[in-house]
Amino acid sequence: MKLKDLFADLPVSPADFVGCDPQTDVTGLCVDSREIAAKPGSAFLATAGGTVDAHRFVPGALSDGAAVALIQRGSIDPPAGPHVWFEDTTSAYPQLAANAWGRPAGSLRLAAVTGTNGKTTTAHLLGAILEHNGAGFSRLGTTGNWVVDREESAAFTTPFPLELQALLRRTVDREGRYVVMEASSHALEQGRVEPLRFDAVGFTSFSQDHLDFHPTMEAYLSAKCRLADHHLAPGGVAVAAVDDQPASRTFLDRARPVAKACLRVSRGADPDAELLASKIEYGARHTRAVLKTPDGEFELRTPLIAPYNLDNALVALGMAWGLGVPVAESIEALRTATGAPGRLERVDGDHGPTVVVDYAHTPDAVRRALAAVRPLCLGRLHVLLGCGGDRDPSKRPIMGRAAAEGADVFWATSDNPRTESPEAIVDAMLTGVQPGSEVELHRVVDRADAIARAVGHADADDLILIAGKGHEDYQVLGLEKIHFDDREHAHEALRNRSRPA
Repeated sequence: MKLKDLFADLPVSPADFVGCDPQTDVTGLCVDSREIAAKPGSAFLATAGGTVDAHRFVPGALSDGAAVALIQRGSIDPPAGPHVWFEDTTSAYPQLAANAWGRPAGSLRLAAVTGTNGKTTTAHLLGAILEHNGAGFSRLGTTGNWVVDREESAAFTTPFPLELQALLRRTVDREGRYVVMEASSHALEQGRVEPLRFDAVGFTSFSQDHLDFHPTMEAYLSAKCRLADHHLAPGGVAVAAVDDQPASRTFLDRARPVAKACLRVSRGADPDAELLASKIEYGARHTRAVLKTPDGEFELRTPLIAPYNLDNALVALGMAWGLGVPVAESIEALRTATGAPGRLERVDGDHGPTVVVDYAHTPDAVRRALAAVRPLCLGRLHVLLGCGGDRDPSKRPIMGRAAAEGADVFWATSDNPRTESPEAIVDAMLTGVQPGSEVELHRVVDRADAIARAVGHADADDLILIAGKGHEDYQVLGLEKIHFDDREHAHEALRNRSRPA
């Protein structure tokens, strides 16, 4: 492409070009200088990241074969090679990425869901609805990226702009029509999803998380609401679960100026909600409800359990309606849709207690997961829980309190300690256990040992909720990432129970 094509819709003047011009050919856009040698002729974009300022790599990128460097005015002295000055390369990055991949979003219908908890399950459910409807789609999120006909790994919940636009391009090339994505607060705050505008947006829940990144809860909510007030396409549809969620009403209010419809999801607290569930029956293996919807009244049966999963299912149904899928077709798809891996996922075992693995890693998610499985537990309810290192430390005692108040037995252990002391993290979590608490407490810092001991200690009628990591198949110890899957460790512990002594 020509530089003029790469710079479309960006404020670049003739005076900004040095040693090149708008007709200069480039083979693409590159943001990692280490890739230039394999991609000669690329335009190298230098941004000032949170830890590394890529302007230091501009001379090397030019010598390795970059056709031109795109640099921020005032960041470095003029390099000895073709370059173009930008006022802010970071803010230009998303539009450059879209242009580099030929603006694939123009050929797609887009949906995005945000919320502290529930994004992944909702995205999976919406994907299942689209699949049932026969539509080619991609799903981007925490557990991986499904791109029309194959699974690809994902490094981030919401990809950075160049990778995101490449995924959209692959969707178009593979004849996909829809993209469903999780929009994290980090990504929304950093502008990663610019310049995308979504036909349907959803909001699942809001509670404390990521205060290591956002300075306040208000700033955290404001970042999430950017999906509604900045990224919703004119005439789009916004959906939010509103029961006990004032933040959801804020989300919908932000969407109203451009939305065709704002759909409230309620399990009865808001009798005027556009998506209202009544006559709800929660079972050990399914949930049933009667739904009032924009298309009329329907009966829903889903294999998902717990009130918050009913919320997630209805948010997905509302978003699908916003994409043009009739409610009746979504109801049929939800009869068999099981949601996301590692979300209230039962571990198979012939003998011993019931073991459920869940991604709950915030205080609210832990409380909700414990409340969901409590009715299914015939004996004592165990929770095995840790907190991540190098992340918001203020939630650790709150997590400990949530576990102690919701369970009969609390196994306090490690999650991903990263560069912090695992022992110190566990101790900080335990400060939240209130004096006089009747919970049976076990402090076992090694997570593998904690899982083995919890399964071995529990009675056959007990239920163990292993919380925090869900689908993750790794643990981060220091700077090392090792293989670790809660489901594998739990399965092995259940097998060991069944072996003769």
